[in-house]
Amino acid sequence: MDLQLVKTKMTIGPKKGQYQYTLKRVSYGNVTSEAILEEIQSATTFSRADTDAVIHAFVDVMIEGIAEGRIVDFGVLGTLYPRITAKAVDTKEECTPDTIEKKGILYRPNNELTDDAKKMKLRVIDVLPSAGTPSGGGDDDEPDTGDQGGNTPGGGDDLVG
Repeated sequence: MDLQLVKTKMTIGPKKGQYQYTLKRVSYGNVTSEAILEEIQSATTFSRADTDAVIHAFVDVMIEGIAEGRIVDFGVLGTLYPRITAKAVDTKEECTPDTIEKKGILYRPNNELTDDAKKMKLRVIDVLPSAGTPSGGGDDDEPDTGDQGGNTPGGGDDLVG
């Protein structure tokens, strides 16, 4: 996985005016469901329609289990858990489904998947200044490579493990 080293001039706190560096994941876009279906089709004897039907059946089974309040274990892929966030109320009578603020699904990859992710090779590809870094290089001795606002293309605030 490629990482970019991002340079940021601190604007508040004890390090105000100093430069700090952080790593951001570089995103090269998404892997589409179409591409996944093509990969599965080419690696198996399934037709495109068979592959699509299996994926949709997989999702239907997952949704059914979650809707029943079950923890859904998909083996090598990991586990899905139903999740709710509910508001606390003062009386037992007030505690109704209306107090639920969020409903969703939590995903936890299995240990093998997590261990494989930790083995990913990481490569820092360049330095980019973020917002607050003066263009033209400022008064530091680092070359300026243009203001990118501190974001990597499609990146995010992923942690490097």
